Amino acid sequence: MEKIRVYKKEIQFHLLLNILIATFITFACYIHIPLGDKKGVFMYVVHFILLQISIFGFTYFLSLIRKLFLIVFPILFFINSCLAFWVYTQDISIDIGMIQAISETKLDIAIDTLSWQFILYILLVLIVISFTLKYYIKLKRNTVYSPLIIISIIGVLTFFLVENYRFGAFKRKLPYSSFFSMQSYLSKSDLVLKNANKNLKSNEENLHIIFVLGESVRADHLSLNGYFRETNPLLSKQKNLISFKNIYTPLTYTAISVPQILTDKSVLDTANVATSMYSVLNNASFKTEWIGNQSLEKSFKDIVYTNKTVKVIDQFHSVLSLNKEKDAELLNNTTLNKKFDGNKISTIHMIGSHWYYNSRVDENYIKFKPITSSKYLGSSTTSELINSYDNTILYLDEFLNSTIETLKKSSKKTILIYLSDHGEILGEDGKWFHAQNHKSSQNPAMLIWFSEKFKETNEDKISKLISKKTDTISTDFLFHTILDISKIKGYKVIKELSLFN
Repeated sequence: MEKIRVYKKEIQFHLLLNILIATFITFACYIHIPLGDKKGVFMYVVHFILLQISIFGFTYFLSLIRKLFLIVFPILFFINSCLAFWVYTQDISIDIGMIQAISETKLDIAIDTLSWQFILYILLVLIVISFTLKYYIKLKRNTVYSPLIIISIIGVLTFFLVENYRFGAFKRKLPYSSFFSMQSYLSKSDLVLKNANKNLKSNEENLHIIFVLGESVRADHLSLNGYFRETNPLLSKQKNLISFKNIYTPLTYTAISVPQILTDKSVLDTANVATSMYSVLNNASFKTEWIGNQSLEKSFKDIVYTNKTVKVIDQFHSVLSLNKEKDAELLNNTTLNKKFDGNKISTIHMIGSHWYYNSRVDENYIKFKPITSSKYLGSSTTSELINSYDNTILYLDEFLNSTIETLKKSSKKTILIYLSDHGEILGEDGKWFHAQNHKSSQNPAMLIWFSEKFKETNEDKISKLISKKTDTISTDFLFHTILDISKIKGYKVIKELSLFN
């Protein structure tokens, strides 16, 4: 007790500091989360407390170096508090996309974001910083001999233990998310992109390829593939549509699956050198465009920017945000029917069926009930989770059907290829979601639709395509299939991997 009295003011300071960080920064990451029942509330309270303990650990060690604290703390508190304002008010996601937008935004655009509420908030933050520094300067004791040192060590260990247990549990929450997002933005992809031969040519004319890159859609939840629920009521009525139910990938999360899909890299290839599909098509005089509803991760950002045109919608909301724009908005940002000369590939990157499932669909797509009411997995039954997931497949059905109906109006030879980046585990063997080795996450949905004009000039290729619809095929097929139907000359295409050979 005597030791506690000696260090009373230090304990009071760090308790107040932690409360201020919680109020102005970390609590913003929890306010929009649907908690559901008491179990969900309890788990998120535990998560919040563990997060605060970890933050205490780092701030205490920082406070031991007086000059460093006086310089670093006000900067970090100000930046993270400003970011938290937008998380509080608009459920903005602090990720690499946000950091990129902030870094590349012009001054006049930044000024447009100012409001009297934000200005008042900034003034309040500055007052809090000033008060905190004055309090800190008056502290007589703040040393490694304090009883708080044990708690601070536990706090730092908590960060690493929790992150080791579940990646992103803390890194995706403020204030950590701002640091790790900046780190990701400044770092380079491990994948080295080779330059494609510039002397390439396409022997195809008036071809328009639409590649729709999906997210977390497993093949066996499509009624096109025999699923007992009618999850594809619209696509099932489309002519010239083929669904492939045995696509395979061992790469079960976006950061590693997408770079493989978009390049000549094999699913079994451990090398870090590859050629972008778009750089090959660019050199063969294709128009290349990317329209996405996902933030560009470090692992595939450079590949995406080998497109001549890149547009990411709603880039301030990531997959973690409940206010993330629905995929239908992608179709409002495409130019699928805009006339163009020559050949073109349009890539549409969906948010798809990524968790939290309910936030991926509008209310009129909630056909399968009951659905989940909490973002905490343990608060929902297996049937509620599967119902919510299947509603996202119903939404996908509408999205792809609408895209196909638009493409039917085109005068081009048109082909649409849909491929999910990986599948999703839905309770099998006690597992959920993806990023795990399980057959459900290794079997992504894939289908191909082609126009009548494409069919007229590719009857032999289409017959070969149909013959392979039940084959087991790795996602290696995409790169070589697209280059094959583009009739690229001057680049070695592995014909055996093309679905048209």
